Amino acid sequence: MTVADIPYEERMAPLHGGYAMIWPFRNLSKGSGPYELFLDNNALARYEWLKSVDPDMRRSIILNPTLAWAEQWLSNPSFRSNAEYRIGEFIAPFVSAGFLFPAQYASLQARSLKKNDAAWRTQWMLVYLYVVLLYRIIKAKKGDDLPEKLLAGLKNQDVPIFSGCIMLCCLGSYLRSNQNMRLMGDSSAAYSYINSFISLHGSGKGESEFDENYLRNRVGDLSLWYALGMLMHNGYKPAGESVLVTQDKVLIKLILRCFPSYLDSSARMMFTLDERAFDPQHRGAIVERISATVRAPRPSTDRQAQQKRMDSLRDYVKQGADEQLVNAIDRVWSDWLTPGFNSSFQPIVT
Repeated sequence: MTVADIPYEERMAPLHGGYAMIWPFRNLSKGSGPYELFLDNNALARYEWLKSVDPDMRRSIILNPTLAWAEQWLSNPSFRSNAEYRIGEFIAPFVSAGFLFPAQYASLQARSLKKNDAAWRTQWMLVYLYVVLLYRIIKAKKGDDLPEKLLAGLKNQDVPIFSGCIMLCCLGSYLRSNQNMRLMGDSSAAYSYINSFISLHGSGKGESEFDENYLRNRVGDLSLWYALGMLMHNGYKPAGESVLVTQDKVLIKLILRCFPSYLDSSARMMFTLDERAFDPQHRGAIVERISATVRAPRPSTDRQAQQKRMDSLRDYVKQGADEQLVNAIDRVWSDWLTPGFNSSFQPIVT
C-alpha cells in the first residue's frame, strides 16, 4: 500500500443500486486486501450490492457491521428487544453468500450492545449540536442572519471542536448562497445534496418535525463518516484496509468527497478539506471561509471539563432558536448525552 494524496475518484468504487465502496483515507491507496468493510444500515439490510463486488475482491473481504448494529440498537425498539435473533436474521444472507462470522457472533454482539448502551448513546450523539447549527444555517428564514453569526463566532468559544462538522457547516453556508454551484464533474447542484440531507423525510424516516427522532436520524446518517475515528480512539484495531459501504447520496457525492480523512503515523484520524472537489471559481472563497472559522482543537482528558464545554456549545447553538428546537436540543442532552458521558466501551469476555 502506497502513501500519497489519492483523488476521490480512485478511492471510490460504485456498486449496484447506487451503493459505493469508499476508501476513506486520502493518504492511503487501495491495496490488495484484506478489506474490512464497514457497513451502514442500508448496506446491512439490502445486501444486493454484493453482486457487483469483484469476485477476486470478495475472497479478501471481512464484513464489519458494528456501526449498523449500533444504529439498529439505538433506533429500532424491535431490534433491541430481541437483538441476538435479529442479528442472526441480518447476517443470514451474507452467510449464504459464503461470508464467515466468528462462533457465537450474534450472542456476543447482542451482549456487547446491551453492556455498552450508555457509551453508544453518548458517542452516537456527540456531534448533534453541530447538526443543529447546520440545520439552522440551511433552514434560516430570510433576514435571519443569527445562524451565520453563530458559525463565524465559534472560533472564539471554549467549545469542543469537531473540525469536520464545522467545515461541513461552512460549506453548507456557502452553498446556501451559491445554490447553482456544482462540484467538479457533477451534474447536480451541490446544494441539493445538503438541503435534502437536512430536510425532514416523512416517508422514509417517519419525520414530521425537528425533534429528538430527527436529530438521531441525522447523526446516524453522518456516523459512517466520523465513527471510524471514534472506534480507533476507543482502541479498535483494524482487521484490514478500512472501506465504507453506503448508499447515502450526501455521503457519496458530497461529504466523503469534500472532507476525506487522513490517517497519521500514530493511527489518529483527522478530517481534511479536498480542494480538488471545487471549481477554481469557488475554491478560494470556500477555503477562506473554512480557514477563518476552524481553529485547532484543545484536547482534554478531563471528562468533567469536556462535558462543561459541551454544555457551553449547547447554550451557544440554542441562542435565538424557537421553543420547539430548544426543547429537542435539551431532550437529546438529557436522554442521550449526559447519562453515558463518563462511560467507556467495555469488552465482552467470552
